[in-house]
Amino acid sequence: MASRLFSLIIGIDQYKSGDVWDLTSCVDDAMNIKRWLMNDLNVPRSHICLLLDEKASKRSIEDKFMSHLVSNPAIEPGDALLIYFAGHGSSVVAPDGWCNNDALHTQMLCTYDHGTKGKNCRVSGITDWSMHAMLANLCEAKGDNITLILDCCFSPARSRINTITRRSTRWTPTTKVTSDDLYAGLWPGALGRKLPHDGYGFYQKSPTTHVTLLACSQGERAMEDKEGGHFTVAFLKAKNSMPFHRTSYGQLASQLSAVQETTQHAVCVGRNWKRPIFGGAPFVSDARYVSAVRSEKHIRIDAGAIHGIVEGTVFSMHEHNYLGSLNPVLATLHAFEVHPTWCLARSKFPLQHVLDAGWARITQWNNKAPFRVHLKKTCSSFMQWWKLRSKLPSRSHVGQTIGGLSIQRVGRASQAHISVKPHDQHMSIERRDTIAENGPPVIHVPTNDPSADARAIDAAARFHLHLHRKNSLGPLRDDVSMKLFRLDEDTWTTVGDDLLQDGKATVTHEKGAIFAVSLDNKSDVDLWPYLFWMDTNGYVISPVYHPHPFSLKPPLPGKSQLLIGTGTAGSEALSFHLDDGVAANTGFLKLFLSNTYVPMNIVEQGPSPVVNPAGANRDSVTQFGSEETVTPTHLVKEMWDSITSCVTIVRRQ
Repeated sequence: MASRLFSLIIGIDQYKSGDVWDLTSCVDDAMNIKRWLMNDLNVPRSHICLLLDEKASKRSIEDKFMSHLVSNPAIEPGDALLIYFAGHGSSVVAPDGWCNNDALHTQMLCTYDHGTKGKNCRVSGITDWSMHAMLANLCEAKGDNITLILDCCFSPARSRINTITRRSTRWTPTTKVTSDDLYAGLWPGALGRKLPHDGYGFYQKSPTTHVTLLACSQGERAMEDKEGGHFTVAFLKAKNSMPFHRTSYGQLASQLSAVQETTQHAVCVGRNWKRPIFGGAPFVSDARYVSAVRSEKHIRIDAGAIHGIVEGTVFSMHEHNYLGSLNPVLATLHAFEVHPTWCLARSKFPLQHVLDAGWARITQWNNKAPFRVHLKKTCSSFMQWWKLRSKLPSRSHVGQTIGGLSIQRVGRASQAHISVKPHDQHMSIERRDTIAENGPPVIHVPTNDPSADARAIDAAARFHLHLHRKNSLGPLRDDVSMKLFRLDEDTWTTVGDDLLQDGKATVTHEKGAIFAVSLDNKSDVDLWPYLFWMDTNGYVISPVYHPHPFSLKPPLPGKSQLLIGTGTAGSEALSFHLDDGVAANTGFLKLFLSNTYVPMNIVEQGPSPVVNPAGANRDSVTQFGSEETVTPTHLVKEMWDSITSCVTIVRRQ
């Protein structure tokens, strides 16, 4: 099932026509919706098209509707599509023959140039008939997981209070648009699509193409103040009081009506009003959570030494593991007994209110050796330095990153793992360790937010933790080896010798070059391998191979080999690249091994710009060697180990 979200967000405060009163908080509302999508639902910036004020003309909105949504090849059926509008609404008397010949008025969304003269007619905004036709076109191209959110009103009742609050109402009268203007401004193809007879304007009750959330009922006012539109403010607050992943559109509308003032009641229309919000598409499983089950007086958590868990690691307990949905902490747990792939944790307080089964998230790793950071300052970036300094512990004291890793701020760069220098629009991070000798010594993180700066430092600390940790006992140290081979681009067979020598390889950057990793298990133990690429340029940790959880056999049985990168389904080859202007980069192939299956998703971090995304296979690979029956894992003592290999990519001279 598709799990992505694409959106067209429109906010208009300043209107071109002098006949239309300007608003005060529509642009802020649009920006807040964008921030919610990006920060809470992890929607990529490229999936969001934002049109504000003069950028939100009728022509621009219709063009972006086509290019960003209808004709966007990246959108697949089932992806969630959101159109959000904050601005003025309006209505005029409908001309003869308009919408089945029985509409008395037509409602419209007032674009930036609403009511102004065009080349051949006056701009009439986007009418209800046009919008229904547009959404029908979108549904035919991309599916019916479409949400239309309108924070405006169309015909507030005439009253003394409505006259007094006119300037804080998202409505404007339309007096100069003619019948010819309305027909001239219709969406192409709208004439061939008649509206159903079970509603009025944007309040049609039975469209199957989309669901509409409206700020108020017909005749009511959509109000705003300096904080924003009352509807949008209530909507964004609702995410902190309702688990959106299991909340239907209808339930959301009821909740919004309950918290808004009595003169404004949210409305939900559309035949799919019982669906969860956005069809549940963006509320995907969050890899930061692992399964947790009550075991007598304690909680058994599916995270152990192979994940970096130690005695004293702190977890929070939650009901579910969905991204971007309300998920309050039910209990705080401390690991006291750590096994290779799981641990037991307990709470300082009684657990009678905790679920028998839930999800745990690490809040403090309790890494014994703190990650050391040196903070540089310059006169030009003093304020950025001061703000970032407040996010870090005082010098020589050990604190916690926002991700729960022990961190220490040191006074000299020679004592640090990284040196950080904040700038106006970015932060530079200089690596002080020598493990990645040929990578770029300084990376630049675009940001002007101290919180984002702190997240970048946390990413560096997590990267350092997973790169350096290993099993001190090394139970498989002499029995399992990892090799890296170049593949023939035509036959997808290995060519040449193993590129890894003493755990290091140098690869010349070539367009189209592909590689495979070979694992050799000389032991008698059946193993589950988990392979990650760790990129020092950005502190990205991306999966290269993760066994399918429902596999009947361990992918790497005793006395066998495993080739990752055969070109078959689920076993794509690896590829490496260099950013323009970069002479070399260093990364690491980090292999974790266990003799029982365990999810390793909590190791992942950030997007992967280096390893071919298709390389992150979770299914079949080429396996050859032992065909013996696998020993049941409950008869085997659990073990884990890891192998780290360094790969340097250099540009051809």
